Amino acid sequence: MHGAGVQLFGFVLGTVGFAIGIRLGQLSPGVEYSLHRKLGIAVFCLGALQSLALLFRPNARNKFRKYWKSYHHFVGYSCVVLGFVNVFQGFEVMGASRSYAKLIYCLGLSTLIGVCIALEVNSWVVFCRKSKEDKMRREGFIAASDKGTSSAIHN
Repeated sequence: MHGAGVQLFGFVLGTVGFAIGIRLGQLSPGVEYSLHRKLGIAVFCLGALQSLALLFRPNARNKFRKYWKSYHHFVGYSCVVLGFVNVFQGFEVMGASRSYAKLIYCLGLSTLIGVCIALEVNSWVVFCRKSKEDKMRREGFIAASDKGTSSAIHN
């Protein structure tokens, strides 16, 4: 899971970056990078929406929790992907499309994507295994007391 402190730090950092971008736009009359600006605004709005969603999170037993989780994942991943795309647009704006900074960013991004994919696959495997065990428990194939022990499903 991700902690509230990390999210708060990320949101504050994003807000500072957004404010710097707005200020640089004001200091550059006649220069307009519309795609980079639009992506920045979209990322900032999605980040704010994601932060505000915590106020409306239903408890774990609420029937709407699964819809909230789907929304939370979709908005979160959209924000991350648009943020990465916007960084590449920023490299184009700076004229650094063939720089070592972009290479280092790409290597770091590739590593981060690999780790994220591995963690997502792991969480889906755990989720599917737990769902299958819960179904078998409901149908009586696994005793309720076997919850903490390994079962045939793990083989």
